[in-house]
Amino acid sequence: MPGMLMASDLSARSGHALERALQLAATLGAELEILHVVDDSLPSRIAEEAGQSAYEMLSRDAAGTARVNLRFGHPWRVVVDHIAQRRFDLVVMGAHRDRGILDLFRGSVLHRCVQMSQAPVLVVSDRPVRPYARLMTATSFAARDAEAARLAARLAKGATMRLVHAYRVPFGGLGYRMDETGDITKHDRDEIEEPMLIQLRQMQERLSQDGVTVDIGLIEGRATQAVLGAVESEEIDLLAIGRHGAEGHVPMTMGRVASELLAHLPCDLLVHPGRSPQAR
Repeated sequence: MPGMLMASDLSARSGHALERALQLAATLGAELEILHVVDDSLPSRIAEEAGQSAYEMLSRDAAGTARVNLRFGHPWRVVVDHIAQRRFDLVVMGAHRDRGILDLFRGSVLHRCVQMSQAPVLVVSDRPVRPYARLMTATSFAARDAEAARLAARLAKGATMRLVHAYRVPFGGLGYRMDETGDITKHDRDEIEEPMLIQLRQMQERLSQDGVTVDIGLIEGRATQAVLGAVESEEIDLLAIGRHGAEGHVPMTMGRVASELLAHLPCDLLVHPGRSPQAR
């Protein structure tokens, strides 16, 4: 993995992300750049002082293992443009502070960067205490989901991985036979699940050809809630997904599941845009 970018806003959340980025860079032999953007709407003297202070702090934290890059401008625009120019293989960011309705209408810096980044983005939820050990990839059977799984496997060599697909019984079981508990019969459930299991097995085989071993499973329920429940019950520490419906420049166009997972962030989250930086 030749190039990694860690975008820092100097918060404690970014501090956790920096720790994970340093650990991954050392493990993968990757070059790491730390980017901090000073808002250029500040008075020039204050901006310069803030920039100098940020540079010194990040240089101290990096301890010579990463290059610190200080920029001035609109934070999310500078980060997104820098990613496009340098073609990084991975971008690491910390979880954002929830600003409620402001994020809904304006979008957080993190949300916009994940939405528009041409490189995969790893969002770190908490202080890293160990390498990743339990991975999960949630799939809707798109190619970018498989790419997310492949990258997650690279970030956590030797970790176990689950490949899951969430589904809901059509119309709450309408048109299907019910058993004595009020659930649909096993025969009808098998009929619903078999086409999805076939697609999971096909993806499992494709990943196996690339050296990525996964266990597969179906989880029932609304996608976000089902995935969140599975992450908690299986003690997953890295969840990987493909980015869907996020090609435009409007914050609300990001796929619903990705947006909701970013809001709840049950563990570290890897969002893959479905394009390899090295291939462009």
